[in-house]
Amino acid sequence: MQRKVLVREGRGKNVRKLATTWCIRGGIFCLLAIVSSCQAVPLKNTNLNEVAKVESSAALCETELAAIWTNFPAARANHCEITAPNKLVLTISPENQPINKSAWYGFKIVPKRASIKHGSILYVNLKYAYGHHRYSPKISYDGKNWVLLDPAKIEILSKTNVRLSIPLDDRPVMIAAQEIFSNSAHNQWAENLASTTKSNIGKSVEGRPIYKLETRSGSAKKPYVFIVGRQHPPETTGALALMPFVETLLGDTVLAHRFRDKYGVIIVPNINPDGVWHGHWRHNINGIDLNRDWGPFTQPETKAIENELKRFKEGGDKIVLFLDFHSTYRNLFYTQTDGEPTRPANFSRDWLGAANARLGDNIYAFTREQSPNSGKPTSKNYMYSRYKIPAITYEVGDKTDRDAIALAAEIFASEMMKKLIEWNPSHE
Repeated sequence: MQRKVLVREGRGKNVRKLATTWCIRGGIFCLLAIVSSCQAVPLKNTNLNEVAKVESSAALCETELAAIWTNFPAARANHCEITAPNKLVLTISPENQPINKSAWYGFKIVPKRASIKHGSILYVNLKYAYGHHRYSPKISYDGKNWVLLDPAKIEILSKTNVRLSIPLDDRPVMIAAQEIFSNSAHNQWAENLASTTKSNIGKSVEGRPIYKLETRSGSAKKPYVFIVGRQHPPETTGALALMPFVETLLGDTVLAHRFRDKYGVIIVPNINPDGVWHGHWRHNINGIDLNRDWGPFTQPETKAIENELKRFKEGGDKIVLFLDFHSTYRNLFYTQTDGEPTRPANFSRDWLGAANARLGDNIYAFTREQSPNSGKPTSKNYMYSRYKIPAITYEVGDKTDRDAIALAAEIFASEMMKKLIEWNPSHE
């Protein structure tokens, strides 16, 4: 059956406005507001501290006004202490340590209707056992539409202690560090993409499928662009960029058809589904940073990638570009230096320069950071060392406007297609 490319609805003309809407047709979810992080810290894969589990079949705690639940995908609150009938403290801890100090949280407040009066407020202190307050709270009454919590209802007491004032009515309300983009949302998006075949390439530690989307190549053998995402669970802005980027490559435009006539595309959009499910700050269920396991490939998630890459051995399929979508404090691209030869030559410089000429700082400000191969087992370092292709980390800011993310992704994808269509390997 022919699949239709998902479309974003409700895009405003002003991509600089604070609260914007990003919707996936079919009601998967709608996003209003800001997103996540991938700041690197030294991690050793030999540390296998037990990963903390946060799911529960009962409420985490109950006050006279409401109950706190963490019984949904991506929830995270490790302990609850009631300090008054309308006050409580939630302790937020990572899955294991050491880890990036970018604390993810997610919980649901279920009011007790008989106790709620007009003007009732529940005061929730977020107490970080490790790390600090990084993400501005987002709230949702249906799990689909998300808005920023009013800043007037957020009191920063310290880097590790933040008080939220949550107005209560008869509706349950979800509160999370970023819009929750679940495994099921990933899967529904993938199932509805046109011009691709979806297939499993492996399983996570807990048995969740690691799947790829691959364009249909026809009879001709084509070089490939390889795209991955969601190595780090909280980095949802990276996922929000990956989707419109991929949709642009698969679109029904003259440019996209010309590109797919010449190139194939492989997308692995959700490498760490266990971490996404459990509300992890960064790691897989074994407590390993998957983006420090490219080369060793000790985890089933990265092993699935290694097996897929075997097709690009000598005499097999060709690969010309690798993109890994992440999030951090600001919009940037980690690339090879101009002194490190790639094939295509100077691709990062020329591609990002062309995109910047169209975007400008008033639409989507970003920087290119030339990052020489450090020897760390990251995706970028591994893919460049192994194939000498442009291997680029596409980082999206935590608080970047959601419309701007989508618009920029479309432009980056268009300029990428143009550069690769123009490239003539025989001239290098």
